[in-house]
Amino acid sequence: MTIEAPANAAYLDSLVNVATGELDRRIFSDEEIFELEMEHIFGRAWLFLCHETQIPKKGDFFEAPMGKDNVLVVRQRDRSIKALLNTCTHRGNAVCRAEEGNVRNFMCTYHGWTFGLDGELVGVPGMSDFYRDELDKTKHPLRKVAQLDNYKGFIFATMDPQAPPLAEFLGRTGRIAIDLLAERGDIEARPGVQKFTLNCNWKFTADNAFDYYHPQITHISAQAVGMIPSADVNDTGGARTDEGKALGVQRLPTDLDTLVALGEYGHAISGPSLDSMLRTLPPEMHELVTWRREPGPLAALGPVGARFAGHPHLFPTAWFTMDAQISLRVPRSAGVTEVWWFSFRDRNDSPEEQKAQLGRQIHSFGPAGFLEQEDGENWSQSTAQTRGGTSRDIPQLLKMGLGRGKIIHEDGVARIEAPVNEHAQLWTYLSWREWVKGTSWERLRSATTPGDYI
Repeated sequence: MTIEAPANAAYLDSLVNVATGELDRRIFSDEEIFELEMEHIFGRAWLFLCHETQIPKKGDFFEAPMGKDNVLVVRQRDRSIKALLNTCTHRGNAVCRAEEGNVRNFMCTYHGWTFGLDGELVGVPGMSDFYRDELDKTKHPLRKVAQLDNYKGFIFATMDPQAPPLAEFLGRTGRIAIDLLAERGDIEARPGVQKFTLNCNWKFTADNAFDYYHPQITHISAQAVGMIPSADVNDTGGARTDEGKALGVQRLPTDLDTLVALGEYGHAISGPSLDSMLRTLPPEMHELVTWRREPGPLAALGPVGARFAGHPHLFPTAWFTMDAQISLRVPRSAGVTEVWWFSFRDRNDSPEEQKAQLGRQIHSFGPAGFLEQEDGENWSQSTAQTRGGTSRDIPQLLKMGLGRGKIIHEDGVARIEAPVNEHAQLWTYLSWREWVKGTSWERLRSATTPGDYI
């Protein structure tokens, strides 16, 4: 079957059943669906590229992915920023092989066509002898992204000239997500980006940001060494054998006090409330969250935004962590995802504070991360089972709190207060369903604007 949107919108609707909380497993391994994602999600959405502190000097560049395209984010001589597709307009070769650095221009290694920092074609070997000076260089610059914008130093771009402005795309929830990092202080990106590949579908990595049901099992080793606080409260409501023996599964101290924010276009925040984190974290770690109560951050976040201590996620693939990191999940195929980790620091922190934070960042997530090695195994196994001839017919379930997600609208934020739930995951897939159909921006916004329940 060839899937074409919107002709097969009914079929795409059937893949995500919000009423029953069931997902068709084919969305995680079907290559035709993956191609629709590339076209209708990654070809249209505003995507995070990099932070402005990664390209501070004239000629600095950073290569970032946008779906299957690679773009060069370049600091111009006038200090402005442009984003150019990394493909020569002659024969398509990449004009830059490095991931970041500083240049005066970009020269294609195939035939030597040379482009300025602004993407203009400035040099063609054999222009007189071979082209007889008949090639109009002004018609063959590097292709630019359709729109480029910056929110508090975080650079985004879209390939869709019809996309709404970045501020509208982010909305209140999206801006809070970024503010929970941007307002921490005088932040800058640490040198280097950690990158590694997992054999999993990108959506598993995305919805896991909201999953606070898994740590007490998946990350039990992290609890054992004190990386994740554990509690002396065992789950007596279901963690038993068929003989009635308790399995001794612990609940996290924050499990009964969580907050969810749902935003237009699929953005969401989910996890513990600030108060529950303060009750859980040891006093020496309170500074990880209490900074948001200072006047400057509080003014940006607002009284509701300042209460979130969970994971903010910008649709489709940017996750902002509590400890000043961004995870970018880059889809390479339906079954392969490349994970990027950007880490940040406050310039005003002492060397000792910066070193301690770096240790937490490296050993929590990334290729050396305690948590992500365990998560990655789950995502890879879950993806593999979606390919089975019979296994793929078993629906994925998102039934936790189904029908109980009463939404409170306050301070421009649509929030839910509840114990651990799957409201944000369901919102992600509801939004994904609308995106992948390729609907108009107006209809997409309407379909992903929170109502009174999820």
